[in-house]
Amino acid sequence: MGKVIIMPKLGYTQEEGRLVKWHKAVGDTLTKGEPFFDVHTDKSVITVDATEDGTVLKLVAEEDTLMPVFTPVAVVGQAGEDPDALLKAHVMDVAPDAEVRGDSAAPASASTAPAAKPAEKLRLTPKARKLVADEGYDLASIAQIPGTGFEGGITAKDIKASPLARKIAAAAGTPLPAAGAGRVMAQDVAAAAADGDKRVASVIPYAGVRRIIGERLAESKFTAPHLYFTESVDTTNLTALRAQINAGGDVKISVSDLLIMAAAKALQKYPEVNVSLQGDQILCYESINVGVAVAGDNGLVVPVVKNVQDKTITMVARESRDLIVRAQKGRLRPEEYNGGTFSISNLGMFGIENFTAIINPPESAILAVSSVRKTPVVIPDENGLDTLAIRPMMHINLTVDHRVIDGLLAARFVGCLKELLENPVRLLL
Repeated sequence: MGKVIIMPKLGYTQEEGRLVKWHKAVGDTLTKGEPFFDVHTDKSVITVDATEDGTVLKLVAEEDTLMPVFTPVAVVGQAGEDPDALLKAHVMDVAPDAEVRGDSAAPASASTAPAAKPAEKLRLTPKARKLVADEGYDLASIAQIPGTGFEGGITAKDIKASPLARKIAAAAGTPLPAAGAGRVMAQDVAAAAADGDKRVASVIPYAGVRRIIGERLAESKFTAPHLYFTESVDTTNLTALRAQINAGGDVKISVSDLLIMAAAKALQKYPEVNVSLQGDQILCYESINVGVAVAGDNGLVVPVVKNVQDKTITMVARESRDLIVRAQKGRLRPEEYNGGTFSISNLGMFGIENFTAIINPPESAILAVSSVRKTPVVIPDENGLDTLAIRPMMHINLTVDHRVIDGLLAARFVGCLKELLENPVRLLL
């Protein structure tokens, strides 16, 4: 029996995926477990494997096509089966003169039936059906909307606003006006935003990884009360130790690797920082999973080095290098950028002198690391007298969720980090 293959939902927040490459063509034999196609999700490119044996009967989507999750992309079955019949059986049709409730359709009452009934069938995605039912949209007017889903199916996005309306609203910097019967059109936006003084060079959709980052960090910033703690670290010994290790080792150690180890040591001493607030419970983690923010081709992603408490600096360096390289190429698996308990954002390589970071939910703390700068500092000489010296100094800034981490605990944690980074041989013990 043939099977319709759909665009998979590979992440909790994923709503659509871009099919970037087919590994098989129509007529090819498919074996369970072998690569079938590549999907560009919100944060990475993931290879989707075949779930069963069979023959590729039809490829519904072309390469470089953006599609909602759960939309059919291919049909696999036995040679001779009719792929179009299988697709037709898979797609659920809803008549335009039906009242839609959830995933079912029932006859409309006289008060809700449209005056004019379109002749064609109305094809809605499950999410679009729910939107129609929740908002009470007139199905006759919905039927006039050109759908962007599978075989012209109407999606929730089609109903809410046309692509051109979205672009105009984004360019004008105004919110989309409320939808009436059917979706918001370009003329609706133009009427709501009459500001003609701003000339727009281009329009970039607020979508994908940028939207995911924005929504998650906005939720974090406006839900968790952020508290900040800053210290200056003398990196003289840190730089010397790194040079010594790299001179004789096969695996090169980066500053980020040393920061990961320092964070893990400090979290072992102060496990109350290695927590997250979820609902009415504070989860205290035994695992120390440190995420490192990386800017890649697909936007910001935070690959996670897991169970650092059980690893040596060489193991951390080898693992983090692999994760960072694949993060920059957008080739991480979802489990490799999820599951963190503490994060580090290092902008030192970009020359940033000082900055603060927003907590990556559901974690409760994040460390921002700035560039190393030669700075005059006051230090005691051999006689205990104050003297000026030039030292390579680095700012570290800890952001904590004040709901679960008190100021004194955070201050002690930062002090421990400073001590470890200025006496880095302790990181190897």
